[in-house]
Amino acid sequence: MSSSTTLLEPPSTLGKRKRKYLLHLSTSPEPSGFSDFEFQPHASTSKSLPILINGTLVAHTKKRYKCTHTGCDKAYSKPSRLEEHERSHSGQRPFVCETCGKSYLRETHLHAHARSHLPQSDRPFACSQPNCEKRFWTAQHLRVHLDWHNGAKPFICSETNCLETFAKHHQLRAHRCTVHAAPGTKPYQCEHEGCTQSFTTNQHLRTHSKVHNEKRYACSHPTCLAASGDTITFYPTWTALQHHNRTEHPPTCLHPSCNDRTFSSQKGLRAHQKIHEQQAAQAEIDAAVHDEDVDGEPPRKKRRGGEVGRDWKCDVDGCTKDFKSKKALTTHTNITHLGRRDHVCPHETCKQTFGYKHLLQRHLTKRHNPSSSSESSDEDTTCLPAPVAMNLDIDTITGNTYAQTASKKLKAAKALRCPYPHLDGLTVAQTGPPCDYVFSRAYDFRRHLQSEHNVIFDKKSVDLWVQKRWPEQA
Repeated sequence: MSSSTTLLEPPSTLGKRKRKYLLHLSTSPEPSGFSDFEFQPHASTSKSLPILINGTLVAHTKKRYKCTHTGCDKAYSKPSRLEEHERSHSGQRPFVCETCGKSYLRETHLHAHARSHLPQSDRPFACSQPNCEKRFWTAQHLRVHLDWHNGAKPFICSETNCLETFAKHHQLRAHRCTVHAAPGTKPYQCEHEGCTQSFTTNQHLRTHSKVHNEKRYACSHPTCLAASGDTITFYPTWTALQHHNRTEHPPTCLHPSCNDRTFSSQKGLRAHQKIHEQQAAQAEIDAAVHDEDVDGEPPRKKRRGGEVGRDWKCDVDGCTKDFKSKKALTTHTNITHLGRRDHVCPHETCKQTFGYKHLLQRHLTKRHNPSSSSESSDEDTTCLPAPVAMNLDIDTITGNTYAQTASKKLKAAKALRCPYPHLDGLTVAQTGPPCDYVFSRAYDFRRHLQSEHNVIFDKKSVDLWVQKRWPEQA
């Protein structure tokens, strides 16, 4: 019984190839020229055979370890290098500096960084030039430094008919900006076609270059993705994407009673949704109160908007009003307690003022609408002031309430008293009894002089007079 050994070459796959030997036993005579343990291996043809990398046959390459990340064509000859590269996709930085906490993708990067915490005397490569005490970590850095001592200028201007050379790269950039670019150009220029932007640092340039990426932002709204199918619409800037969202996908209320009402901003939608929440809470309260109602008693009157959410309360003594927003409280204070009337009738013969816009609109409809005046020719077409409900107590009738309020405002330096008839700084002194009117705005003072004292001044002179008196009052 004899034996023979045969060398088998397995197909090339990812990883190292191993030779496999099979021992064949037979009873036939041995071939001449070979003993039991002598054999001649087959000639290797691995250089000419393609290699299977990630399911693809690649010929004539030693980089068998290819990155499988979408859109990345990097390949490496060692698995360790591929592992280091994959950290750039995953964001893992396992190598952390114990001194400052900075992290890195590779251990070699950490070692290079750790040198920055060591003193300069630990650097092994010292400059041999006189009066130069610089030291370096690598021989390459030392050679570059010595070339600078010898006057080497490796950075050459690439512009046509320009023979300037420089020792430092930043000097070449400064030369291009001042000589070969428009005035005001900064060292780092954008090379995108049609873009003239330039920046002082490379970091700013890299940030700007993202603007030219047409696929930087994509709309992720479900309706947009469903309409486009496999084709995704991209936007180069965040502003363009936000404009698309505002126009094509505006904030929408999904409540059944709103019929997909849209809003210009998310803030408006949130405020609107708060109303629905308050209405639901109010409905639960009303249902509970209805169950507790005693037969024969009239139901309590419901307030407009309900009782839920009235967190803004008026702090004026004797006022129990509460509101659902700060804006409503401010409007109430200005109109009810400060007496502001910002809405003025535009008709020259009227000039009646109102605290709310809807009251002015009602006044215009009733008093100045041509159709209403033509219905009855017997009615007087002269504008009459609308009746105002007043609390006719003795203090209001005698003016004592107004005098007390005016005195408090004057003591608190929140108002000025009408100077009539001594209009110093505006015109010559007038004749007549003194005026007890107080005001806080030049606009109110000017209208008061016109309506009560028949004195007309221009806006600029009255504003200047009031501004000068405020420090005196204070």
